Amino acid sequence: MKLKLHLHRPDRRAHSMDGGGWLPMLPLDLRPGVSSDFLRSKIMSAWLRESGSLTARLQRYGTTRVMRVRQTRAVPNRDERWFLGVNKSRQANQSLMIREVVLTVDSVPWVFAHTLANAPAMRLLRRAGRNALAVVLFTDPQVSAGPLQYHRVDVRHPLYRAAQTWCGDTTDGKPTGKPLALMARRALFTRGAARLLVTEVFLPLVATSAPSPRA
Repeated sequence: MKLKLHLHRPDRRAHSMDGGGWLPMLPLDLRPGVSSDFLRSKIMSAWLRESGSLTARLQRYGTTRVMRVRQTRAVPNRDERWFLGVNKSRQANQSLMIREVVLTVDSVPWVFAHTLANAPAMRLLRRAGRNALAVVLFTDPQVSAGPLQYHRVDVRHPLYRAAQTWCGDTTDGKPTGKPLALMARRALFTRGAARLLVTEVFLPLVATSAPSPRA
C-alpha cells in the first residue's frame, strides 16, 4: 500500500547537541564532498537527511513490509531517559511502551526502527497496528515532527546490539563481517499530549542502494 502523505514538511533541523551523543547535523565524514568514499557518503547522507516519510522513500526501491519485533513496556535506553519527563531519581526504573520493527524491501532488512511512546500516544500506536508508523505520523496533519538528530552507534549501544541481528552476512555474494558501527537518526513526534520518540537505525544495505530507485 502506497502512502498518501500530507504536504506539511516541517523544518527538521536540530540546533543543539543531546547529552547522549546525538548530533544536530551529520558527522563530518558523512557530508558529501568531505568523505574519501564520496558515493557511499552521498547515498547515506541522502537517507539520513530525508525529511519526509522514510517508509515512502523505501517504497520507491521495492515492496516494503514491516516486521514487528516487539511491543512491550520496558526501561528506555540511557540516552532516552529524558523522554520520561520525570526527575532523575525516578528515571532508572521507569518504564514505558517500546515498539521495535524491521522495515524490509523485497524481503531484505533495510532499517531497524525503535520507538518510545508515552501513555497518550498509545492511541497512535493502535492506529498504526502492524503497519509502519508513517501511516499515522505522515498522514495526520495534526502530528508535528521535531528536528532530526544523528548518532553513530557501535557495540556499546543497545540499539546497535538490537539492530545488528538484522545485518546481512553477504554483500554481492561475498561474505562480510558485522559492521563496526551503524548510523542512526531520531526525532520527536507530537500530537497534543501524545509523544513518540522514533529512532531509525540504517542497516548496511542502505549505504549501497542505487542513487536512482525504480519508478
